[in-house]
Order: sequence, then C-alpha cells, then structure tokens
Amino acid sequence: MTLSTADKSNMRKWILMVVASVKSSTGVTIQRIKKFLDSKQVGISSKPEMKLTLKKLLETGHLGKKDGKFVIKKSRKKIPIKEKKRPKLSPKKSGRNLNYSKSVTKKPIQTEKNEN
Repeated sequence: MTLSTADKSNMRKWILMVVASVKSSTGVTIQRIKKFLDSKQVGISSKPEMKLTLKKLLETGHLGKKDGKFVIKKSRKKIPIKEKKRPKLSPKKSGRNLNYSKSVTKKPIQTEKNEN
C-alpha cells in the first residue's frame, strides 16, 4: 500500500526535523532517521517511499551526505549585484498626476516692421 500525499509530506518534514535537530555538523545516520520516523508513526520507516523521499531531498539539495551521514545543506548567500539606479519617470509615464498638463511655450509674435 502506498502512502498518501499527506503522509509523504509529513515524512519529508520529519526527516528534515531529525537532521536539523543535530547540533554538530557530524550528521545523522539512516538508523537514527528510521528510529525517529517510527516514533512518529509505527512502521513508516519500512516503506519504500522513505528511501525515495531521502533520495529526493538529496537531489534537490535540502540534504547532503558527509561521511555517509545525512546533513542539512546550508544555502550559500548570494552576493547581491549592485543595483542600477532607475531613472525617474515623468509624471505622465508613471501614471501619476494624470490631470497634469504640460506648459506650452509660445513663440513671440513677430510684428511687421514698417520700412521707411
């Protein structure tokens, strides 16, 4: 019998809990993970989905292996790229002050000069 999706997500959460609960960086053995899972739900550690869940956690990078033990993989903080300054948009382009009207400069009227 296969596990429901709720059981699978609980198993995934419990595996991450037991690995994260270790204070040192030595890791957790598979036996300790199985013992913790059985304490939560009897017989869940003997299901084939447990190995698949561990494998998926390793593939996605949530867990890692160190000396044959499972450890939490800490994500590296990305160094932010220096943000470029965006030019300020004019009120018309930004959608603000829609009632804003441009001032129009008029050319001075040229008067005809009387030639004498």
